[in-house]
Order: sequence, then C-alpha cells, then structure tokens
Amino acid sequence: MTQILFILERQGYEVLVSEEGHTFAVIDGTRVRFEIEEPVHKVVISKARVANPTDRWDYDEIAKREPGGKLVFSIHAYTWGKYEQRKRWSDAKVQRLENMVGEIVAGLVRTAIALRRQDEERKREEAERQRRAREREQLCKDIEQEEAKLAHLNESVQGWHQAGLIRRFIAKYAEEIPKWPIDKQDDSKKWMAWALEQANRMDPFVAEKPYSVLDRKQEVASRSYPFI
Repeated sequence: MTQILFILERQGYEVLVSEEGHTFAVIDGTRVRFEIEEPVHKVVISKARVANPTDRWDYDEIAKREPGGKLVFSIHAYTWGKYEQRKRWSDAKVQRLENMVGEIVAGLVRTAIALRRQDEERKREEAERQRRAREREQLCKDIEQEEAKLAHLNESVQGWHQAGLIRRFIAKYAEEIPKWPIDKQDDSKKWMAWALEQANRMDPFVAEKPYSVLDRKQEVASRSYPFI
C-alpha cells in the first residue's frame, strides 16, 4: 500500500480517506475507491461424525476462520459494458501483489478514465433524453393548439351554416305570416325577432352577440342550494 500511495502522489494524484475509513485516489477530479485486504478461509478442526448430515443435530463439525495468507487489491467502482476494467489483483504462486504495483496503479488510472467517460456518456444520454422530452412536450402542445383551432373552425363553419339556415327559415316564415289570423301575427313577429337573435349568436361574423339567458348557465352550475 505504501508503494501504491507513493506512486500515486508522485504522479500528482491526491489520496484521501473518508470519514467511513474508505481510501480514495483522486485522479483528474475523479474519485476511485480502493483497498487491500487479506481474505480469510475456513479451517476445519473437527469433522462431522456423519458423512452427509441431513439434520442440524448431526452436523457437529467444528471450524474456524483464519487469515488466508494472500493479499487482494480491489477497486470499488461501478463500470459496465465497454467501460469495464479489471478491478482485482491477488497474490498467486507465480507473482506476488507487491510485484504488480505498477499494473495496479495503471488500473486505477484506467478506471478513473472509464468512470469519467462513462459519466460523460450518461450526461449526454440524459441531456438527449431531456431534449426528446422537451420536443415531445412541445409537440403535444402544438397538436393541442392545432386541434383547438380546428375545433374552432368547425364550430364557426357550423355556426355560420346554421345561422344561414335559420335566416332563410325566418324569411320563409315571414312570407307565411300574412296568411295567418291577425291574432297570431304579433306573436309570430316576436318569435322571428328571437329566432334572428339566435342566428346572430351562432354567426361567427357577428361581433356583438345578442344577450341570452343561456349565458348564465354557469351561474346555476356553480351555485349550491340548501336542502329544504
């Protein structure tokens, strides 16, 4: 560990220990956690009397955990895919860990580079996802506005068409009034005036719409009356 720390600091990289006791190498702004440990292994002191015990009462093997005598250097960093790097070195029969210090330091550097590129790619993907989300949101707004304009156009065309039909009907109605009894003609003229107001309310080209009690429907809908 001393050799590794010495090489890292000589290369200008910072080494720090967190409050939790984890060791990090800060390589070009990227923190890489690493550690050296000695795995333990199981040592059987007394074997079970039953060769293949099936009950826990038959399983009377006595064992303990002892240091394995081999060191393992581990890099704790999450990389995947094309950014995957070697993160573990251990003592072997042929080569000891202290003879792999240079390779280990190079592994730390490669991992830092992979983490940085991986993070950059993740940021690009997130930026692209947000861009597509904004485009989709804008598209939804554009579609909603276009549908509203189309609905207004259809409503205007229908209103204009309906107003024309009503006016033609009123004209025909007026032709028939003289044929009716005098007592019905006054009421008919009032009805014609009312019908013409309805046509003007439907006509999109009439700027000032005549008043109608129907304009107050919202007051009835929003008003609550006490039960009697």
